Amino acid sequence: MITKDIFFIILILIVLAAAAKALLSLFKKQKYPYAKKLLLTKTEYRFYKILKVKCDQKGILICPKVRMEDFLYVTARENVGKYRGYIKSRHIDFILCDENLYMLAGLELDDPSHHTVSAKAVDQFKNNVFKSIKVPLYRIATEPELYEKRITEMLKEICRVKIHNL
Repeated sequence: MITKDIFFIILILIVLAAAAKALLSLFKKQKYPYAKKLLLTKTEYRFYKILKVKCDQKGILICPKVRMEDFLYVTARENVGKYRGYIKSRHIDFILCDENLYMLAGLELDDPSHHTVSAKAVDQFKNNVFKSIKVPLYRIATEPELYEKRITEMLKEICRVKIHNL
């Protein structure tokens, strides 16, 4: 009799454990509030296609939408959080690199949104940061008819500096 009662208790516990596990797995299938989007806007992608052709000819790699904190670190020991806050959520449209991923230049594609007071302040901050790290930051206005000319001029300058620094 005792073994029969123990058997039923064990069976009930196994069934309850299986039911609990099934319920837990239902709750663990959490939906995340995210959806994918394109990495570049239509304007940025149009520019990128022209930039890519020209950079490929020069052996220059393009890294799009690079977060500033990914290529900068804070040197000031005091107020690290403050200075990190300025770079952790900002990005540069394109970073141009040599084949070893050594940063040659930053590139910002400036559309009409860059004309606001707050955007101008952010642009000036980025300009100053690039000056301080001694890497050129180029700004090209969103004028598709001038992309090829501006890119050619920029790459000529970058390649001249790259050869000079070898």
